[in-house]
Amino acid sequence: MLGGTFDHLHAGHRAFLAAAFQRAGQVKIGLTTDRFARSEGKPFTRTVQSYRTRRRNLLDFLAHRFAARRWKVVPLNDRWGGSVGPGVDLLILSEETRRAARPINEERRHRGLPALRVYVQPQITADDGRPISSRRIRAGEIDREGHAILGKRNRRPVPTKG
Repeated sequence: MLGGTFDHLHAGHRAFLAAAFQRAGQVKIGLTTDRFARSEGKPFTRTVQSYRTRRRNLLDFLAHRFAARRWKVVPLNDRWGGSVGPGVDLLILSEETRRAARPINEERRHRGLPALRVYVQPQITADDGRPISSRRIRAGEIDREGHAILGKRNRRPVPTKG
């Protein structure tokens, strides 16, 4: 089980998903709904792609990259998603969301379920050494592969012939 907004599906997302498929025979992916994404207070929320667009991009990627594997994409409407229900035995988290493991496992114990094993996927860094994130893509700092986008804020001087 893993979850996320998967806005502007990028290299970090692809590594996150690949980690899940390396560790599980069947992967359940919670995709944050528009309502839940807005409630999270993410920067540049108005520019987060719609649920429909994010779902289509995620399904296209999964069908292309993991066609022979078992997976399911479900709406993620709250902080728990399907992680506190039966039938889940592994939770894949990013470094950014690693703190979610403790409350999820506490809630599972409260519901009489065993704690989940947890794997934390290291962040993928952009060319500048900072993590690739949808937030940075929405801000226009980097592209989906982590390459700098030259603009007003991060323009590099152009060498001149002398």
